[in-house]
Amino acid sequence: MHAHFVPRDPLDQPALVSDGGDRCGESPCWDAAGRRLLWVDNAVGDLFAHATDTSTTTRLASAIPANAVAVNADGRLVIAGAEGMFLRDAAGGMEQVIATHAGEPLVFNDITVGPGGAVYGGTFHWNAAGMEQPGRLLLVRGAGETTVLDEGILLANGLGFSPDSSRLYFTDTIARKIYRYAVDPDTGLVADRRVFVDVPASEGLPDGLAVDAEGCVWSAQWYAGAVLRYDPDGRCIDRIALPVQQVSSLAFGGADLGDVYVTTAAEYWPSEYQPPGFDPAGRMGGGLYRMRVGVRGQVARRATLAAGGR
Repeated sequence: MHAHFVPRDPLDQPALVSDGGDRCGESPCWDAAGRRLLWVDNAVGDLFAHATDTSTTTRLASAIPANAVAVNADGRLVIAGAEGMFLRDAAGGMEQVIATHAGEPLVFNDITVGPGGAVYGGTFHWNAAGMEQPGRLLLVRGAGETTVLDEGILLANGLGFSPDSSRLYFTDTIARKIYRYAVDPDTGLVADRRVFVDVPASEGLPDGLAVDAEGCVWSAQWYAGAVLRYDPDGRCIDRIALPVQQVSSLAFGGADLGDVYVTTAAEYWPSEYQPPGFDPAGRMGGGLYRMRVGVRGQVARRATLAAGGR
C-alpha cells in the first residue's frame, strides 16, 4: 500500500446517480454535446445514458456487442466489443467499421480517442476458464485502417492521453501495470513503452483510467473499492474510497468537467488475482456514482471513423 500520503475525501461524497444493477458497468464517456454520460454493462451488452439536466438514466440499447463506447464526429456512437467496432446511430442502426485484423477476430475491451480522431483500443482473448492468448494495442483510423501498436497484453483495460497528447497511458490489469508510451504527433504511433505504475499484489487490480487537466492519471481499482490518482511521474498522490468493492472505470464530465463518474460491477468475479483479505461477502457494486474532487478533466475528443465492414 502506498503510505506516503493521507487519503482524502472528495469535495462531496460519492453519490449514486444510477442504480440499474449493472453486472459489469464499464467505459464511461462524457458526451458534451448531449450533456450526458454514456457507459455500458458489458456483461449483457446494455448501453446507457445519464442526462445531467434531468438526472435521468435511459437504456439506449440491449444485447449489443458493447464493451466500450465513444462519440464519433458525426454524432454516432462508436461501439467496440466482441464483434469488433461499429458506428451506431440514434435509431439503433449499426454499421461495421472493423471486425478482423490479419484474419483474426477483434475483441475490444476498452478504447479511447486520440489526436485527430483515431481510436486506440485494447483487444483481449478470455473465456470462462481464463486467458486464451495475449491481446494487443491497436490504432484504428477512418474506415477501419488498423495498425498494431503493441502485443503481449494479458488483459487490456483503461487508456488515456496526457493533456498535450505526447503520452498514452494503457492498463494491463493482470500484469498489474499501467504503461506509458511516447506518441508521435504526426503519425499517432507509439514507442518507448515504460512502466508508469506497478500496482502491488496487496492492492486491487488497475482497471479503467482517466487523465485530468493537470496531467495526473486516475485509475479505478477493482477489488479495492477505490480510485487512485498518480502524478505525471507515477507517484500515487491520492486515494478516494467508494462504498463498493468492484470499481471498474471512471470519466470526467459535467458542464465544467469537474464531476467524476465511476462505474462499478455487481457480478462478483472470483479469481486468483484478489488481494489478501478481500471479502467476497462485501458489497460488490452495480451502480454509477458521481463525485467532485477539486480537479477538472480534459475535453473528450470525438472519433473520426467511417463504416468499412472489414
